[in-house]
Amino acid sequence: MLIVSTRRRVRGFTLPEVMLAMALSSVTMLAVAQLLPLLRAKTQDSTSQLRLEHVLRQTLFGIEKDIRRAGFCGGSCQGTALTLEADASNQVNCLSAAYDVNRNGRFETAEQSEPEFFSYRLRAGTLEVQTGGPRCQGNRWEKLLDPSEVTITRFEVTRETSGVQPRYRLLLAGYWTTRPRQRQQVESLVAGRNHAG
Repeated sequence: MLIVSTRRRVRGFTLPEVMLAMALSSVTMLAVAQLLPLLRAKTQDSTSQLRLEHVLRQTLFGIEKDIRRAGFCGGSCQGTALTLEADASNQVNCLSAAYDVNRNGRFETAEQSEPEFFSYRLRAGTLEVQTGGPRCQGNRWEKLLDPSEVTITRFEVTRETSGVQPRYRLLLAGYWTTRPRQRQQVESLVAGRNHAG
């Protein structure tokens, strides 16, 4: 009896085909291996830019709140609610806002328990804040941001409109102190709600 095999003959890859597949895989892996560090560096740069923008926006938001509150009074306060002081080049380099925190009807300076003047200025690459001293005077300035982390290059306040609710354009620009090439600038438009400008 003759048994006829119905199996088909199966062939695998030949040695040259396997070698070619391995060569193509190696080239692909090398390309991916070179691309991953670049991708990681770009991701870190983007994250760093985003963090810097967040830091600047948070800082600007605090200043915006003081501008909105400027002029609030629980009685009949005397004095200017918001002043902008310019330097020799006519750029505003100091902003001072006053509001009645304790609602006693007057703006109080540093001598009282709760100072109600809040000033901001750019000095030597850092943004400084002072509470208590009216109209950007005084010697109790504190750095708002750590200068070893962030260097501020511009702080501008421009009165856009005047009237019952004046509008102010705020601009804040800076960079990471350790990465001066990564610069960021944020700006906003804010209305002073409680004072005539």
